[in-house]
Amino acid sequence: MTYFHGGAPGLAVGDLIRPAISLGITKVRTPNQPRYSPRRVYITRLRWYAELFANGCRGDVYEVRPVGRPLPDLDARGSFTCSCAEVVEVLARHPVAMPRQAAPLFPMGGSR
Repeated sequence: MTYFHGGAPGLAVGDLIRPAISLGITKVRTPNQPRYSPRRVYITRLRWYAELFANGCRGDVYEVRPVGRPLPDLDARGSFTCSCAEVVEVLARHPVAMPRQAAPLFPMGGSR
């Protein structure tokens, strides 16, 4: 299976994407992510979804390999969480264009 992650810029092949909490970052839950956990890394099978997140955080898009067993993300179909993820390939560097599949999510245009 192929997994993607849109997030922190500047990572290279072989780097580990670690949970936000391990970096001292916490996040307030949002209405569209009520079960968000800063103790998990979020990955997806949908490249455009990773592109959406990279666009919103001025990050990059990666193909990743989950470390540990990926568990379904109950807030987003086609997405998973894992303990951390290894970068397999760098697919796009910032700025990442807003994916066309995301247009219905932002009827007024622009990024997150």
